[in-house]
Amino acid sequence: MKYLARHPVYVSAITVLERMRGFGLLLAHSVGPKKEQISAAQKAYLGNLGQVCPVDAATALAGAGLMVLLPQPPSPPRRAHRMVESRQDRLVRWRFDILVAATALVTELPLVHNNPADFEAIRAAVETSPDRFPKVGPLSLISVARLV
Repeated sequence: MKYLARHPVYVSAITVLERMRGFGLLLAHSVGPKKEQISAAQKAYLGNLGQVCPVDAATALAGAGLMVLLPQPPSPPRRAHRMVESRQDRLVRWRFDILVAATALVTELPLVHNNPADFEAIRAAVETSPDRFPKVGPLSLISVARLV
């Protein structure tokens, strides 16, 4: 809380979408005290969002350019609870990552991430094709691991 009072925090609307989807899935499969804990965590998250950056026309254009350059995710499917991520889920996650990166490009804010393989591929695509992104960039990445 003190950090948020002293330093502005910006978050992509896509990140909010992903987090709220996660909370929704957890709530749908929880009961009793666990459900109450998840609901409290969801309310705390929403109460401390900071500034939410929308997916506007400039972000959509940058995202479309990235999707043309990088139509397929560069990283392998994730594994969770003995299940491998489906091709469709992987593609959806990839498109969300591209929109988060496009938001960072357009706003010229650093992207704090925990997904180096995918975001480094996006950064490299922007750097090798600067003519496709004349009014945005560069993509500045900060790994969560570096912050801890």
